[in-house]
Amino acid sequence: MRPLRVGIAGLGRIGRGILRANHAKIASGRFDIRVVCDVMPIDQVTYLLAHDSTYGRPPFTLDFQGNDLKLGQKSVRYERVDRRRRPDEDGLGALREFELDVFIDATGTATIDSMRSIIDNKIAKKVVCTSNIPGCDISLVYGVNNDAYDPEKHDVIASNTCTGNGFVPIAHILNKHFGIDYARIITIHPALSDQRALDSFHPTSHLGRSCAASIIPTGTNVGASTSLVIPELEGKLDSLSYRVPTEVVSVIDLTATLSRDTTRDECIALFEQYARTELAGVINCDYGAWGHQRASIDYLGTEFSSILLMKHLSVSNGRHLGLSLMHDNEAAYCCRVLDVLSVIHRAKKVEPKLKLVEPALMIA
Repeated sequence: MRPLRVGIAGLGRIGRGILRANHAKIASGRFDIRVVCDVMPIDQVTYLLAHDSTYGRPPFTLDFQGNDLKLGQKSVRYERVDRRRRPDEDGLGALREFELDVFIDATGTATIDSMRSIIDNKIAKKVVCTSNIPGCDISLVYGVNNDAYDPEKHDVIASNTCTGNGFVPIAHILNKHFGIDYARIITIHPALSDQRALDSFHPTSHLGRSCAASIIPTGTNVGASTSLVIPELEGKLDSLSYRVPTEVVSVIDLTATLSRDTTRDECIALFEQYARTELAGVINCDYGAWGHQRASIDYLGTEFSSILLMKHLSVSNGRHLGLSLMHDNEAAYCCRVLDVLSVIHRAKKVEPKLKLVEPALMIA
């Protein structure tokens, strides 16, 4: 089967991270990213891809020629769009020539109408959004609800959120084996690009305070993101986020009341089993290094959705669970977006086989 043909709108931290992850291990790219769009001049895009203050230089050369980005030997067309208009409103009809299978919206400004227009105008067959836009056909967290994807029904797909991908696999395990009566989720999240370096106006006033000088409490949608994938947890989750003066790697601190009694040893065995089997590559059980605990920077660039700090796993009174998780909220999330593309790609491959089997069964 031919490689999946992909386009990306938005080359902020996530859009650039997807590009980087796609070419990090396979020179030609895990998927055939044919075109990318943003408001920046192409030289600035190349500069930011080549010089990343957080992750350093990528493992491939970068340059540009005319309207093409050069990622190693791979050429990717660059389309600059007007910053006053959304990319889908700005002549993306020209992208039909690339015959895209999937269009990734990493702009952070997607709406369901704009995403449907991409499909209706035959720019791409499917759309993947890097946020849970209202009205999307399905929100996928890789490793948890892959099997729910139906290529006949789901055209606008959300790859959930970075924190959602960190928490949902753990919530899935706990809910499946113990049940969750109630949980409070605290995230300690690095500052984001919409915050201010110095005190100034922000539509959300507290995010206008200097991100380098304060720990700033704010809301998080991790509870809602989880309920989209595990509906039975709706109304059982509370959450709060603290933005902190770090660049990357987020913490999720969970306090949960389970529906049945358990022990610390049972929880450890269960998480280790999932890390070896069903959720291998998605979760990881971390016991530190030579008896010492790691710091958040030590998880920079890790591809696991969720890293469980096993020393800090606690169970009291049988049902009260305490758990701390870390995850690279950029690199790991970008890897999961690519994994969602693989779910879409595999569904294309198996669909003809299912259609051939059904008539044979009917004849028999």
